[in-house]
This record gives sequence, structure tokens and C-alpha cells, in this order.
Amino acid sequence: GSHFQAIIVSPEFAGKRLIQRHQLVYAALGDRMKAEIHALSMKTLTPEEFAQNA
Repeated sequence: GSHFQAIIVSPEFAGKRLIQRHQLVYAALGDRMKAEIHALSMKTLTPEEFAQNA
């Protein structure tokens, strides 16, 4: 498997805790987390949070 780093921006993250945001990403990746991706380091932001951090 491969190691990845990602900044993921989505309005779906609004009002969600960090663990909930990560769960959404893992659900979207599905079986790729088991087969293709060994490790994923991610920063999850709403569009507003991304704009503030830019």
C-alpha cells in the first residue's frame, strides 16, 4: 500500500467533529483503504475554514 497526505475541503464537514469528518472520508474511499492505501494523513476543512487558513 501507499502513504498519502491530503487536504480535503467539503461543506459536508460543517458542524461535524474531526472523527466524524474522517469517517466520511474513509466511507468515500471504501475498499481502497484496505487494498490500495496503507496510510492516509488528512486535514479536513469546510470551505470557510479553508479560506481562513489560505
